[in-house]
Amino acid sequence: MEPVQQEISNRVLTIPNLLSLVRLLLLPVFFVLLVRYENNVSAFIILVVASITDLVDGFIARATGTVTRLGKMLDPLIDRIFIIVGVIAIFMAGRIPLWIMVVLLGRDACMFVLAVYQRKKFQRDFSVVFIGKVTTALLMTGFCLLVLYWPVVPGANIMELSFLPGWGASPAPLGLWPLYLGVICSLITAGIYFYQGTRPESGDGLAKALMAHKGPHLSHPTASASQKDRLRYASDLKKGKRNKEQ
Repeated sequence: MEPVQQEISNRVLTIPNLLSLVRLLLLPVFFVLLVRYENNVSAFIILVVASITDLVDGFIARATGTVTRLGKMLDPLIDRIFIIVGVIAIFMAGRIPLWIMVVLLGRDACMFVLAVYQRKKFQRDFSVVFIGKVTTALLMTGFCLLVLYWPVVPGANIMELSFLPGWGASPAPLGLWPLYLGVICSLITAGIYFYQGTRPESGDGLAKALMAHKGPHLSHPTASASQKDRLRYASDLKKGKRNKEQ
């Protein structure tokens, strides 16, 4: 059974798009509250509200049939901006080591370059992977707990390294642990996207490029098919001719 395709419109003023705009406007408020005034509770509330709007806007768009091209562009863009601003603010508040900020910002910079390359060379965007959603959930959970700076739990007492808070004996905020997992998942996701973005065929494109063999009929390989697929097509074609001669 073929999946139902969601109609995408060119509308601008929709509730999901307005929620995305609200999420964007909350960013400077969050940054000032955390970095300038060190108001953990207020900054935490703003971050939670922004996270809720991120969940709600997609649900509303699908439920009401108001998926728009602007929304599909804005939603992931604002998500990345939120993570960038969030990690910078938390670092400036002295709650994470420098390397975490460098890894996350460097990863996003590489993904941006790769997305531009993929769009120009293959005329396609990244296909969302499940681990990418897990990464965002882990990072946002870690950010929220670090902004609130509660609870603080005993250290794991595994190794004493200044750039790995929480691994030694000293107490550390619980939010560091989902953040560590989020960093690992973000690197795995980056690897998947790199593989996806540098191949002529990926995901659905690969399936379309492969030849469909249905009984005596052989379909021509598409323009995006690899040399290997074309050779396979030629081989199958020869086999078909031999079978007819016999």
